[in-house]
Amino acid sequence: MMPENLHRLLFLNNHYALFQSHTKISICMIDAQGKLLIAPPGMPDPRFRKTVVFVWKHDVSGAAGVVINKRCQRPTFQHVCKEGNIPLKPGVNPPVYYGGPILNNVVGVLHSTEYKLATTNNLAGGNVGFTLDSKILEDVARGKGPLNVMITLGLANWNASQLEEEMEHPKAPGMSWLLLDYDEKLVFGQFEDSKPDDIWEDCVTRAIKVKTAEITSKIFKD
Repeated sequence: MMPENLHRLLFLNNHYALFQSHTKISICMIDAQGKLLIAPPGMPDPRFRKTVVFVWKHDVSGAAGVVINKRCQRPTFQHVCKEGNIPLKPGVNPPVYYGGPILNNVVGVLHSTEYKLATTNNLAGGNVGFTLDSKILEDVARGKGPLNVMITLGLANWNASQLEEEMEHPKAPGMSWLLLDYDEKLVFGQFEDSKPDDIWEDCVTRAIKVKTAEITSKIFKD
């Protein structure tokens, strides 16, 4: 049975689609970079079903992100280091996450910002970094990396205007991606036994509140 909050989301999205068609208000006048994208309950693409994606790039050329709620059993960080010929300090074993279906051999690191390389993307107002560089993997493996790390394998990628199109003109009502501000506790506060679906449902619940306030504000403003 679908949880009550997801029923509410579908109801909200259906009514918002009707409202949007009459008012011609765009929901995509927001830069998604440094924010969280939440898959809608009816996501047709199985690769993104019940996912939460951190967007580390969003500009005129397209968008890119990493899934942050799908922890891998394998490969482990030990396997990653072995593949990259990186010496690993005993006891260092940060979790590895499925980052997305594109370039699944690309290893990225979402991390706290007390650590920074020249190649680091500082995001969300400087509250989080994303780095695609073997140097950070070497430092993490030595126990000299950032305090908070999330190792990701693979990327999520959208071509120019593709994400905007998916958000503004979904294939059906209630099928638009949802957007949330970055939350450090949500990203780095996951426990070993955290369930991907629970994290996703938590984000959906938060997004409902944000979207309800947004729609209400626009209705009364007009």
